[in-house]
Amino acid sequence: MTQNKYIYLAVIQQNYGFGWEDNSEYQTTSSGKPLEFTDKTNILGQKISLLKHDYIEYNKTGYPTRIINRKQKTN
Repeated sequence: MTQNKYIYLAVIQQNYGFGWEDNSEYQTTSSGKPLEFTDKTNILGQKISLLKHDYIEYNKTGYPTRIINRKQKTN
């Protein structure tokens, strides 16, 4: 079996006035869908991704917040 050449990450970044800084990163599929989920569900009964949950919490700080996708080579 072959090993994947890359891992795909979604990164939450915030700008504190000195440029964008990485806060948290979460592994995703190559299409950008998160792989980790919380125990919480939305009103439709679907599980909420850890990425979305944490993004909402970071937004509460008042600093500009964004999510970027990153492709990283494995060793």
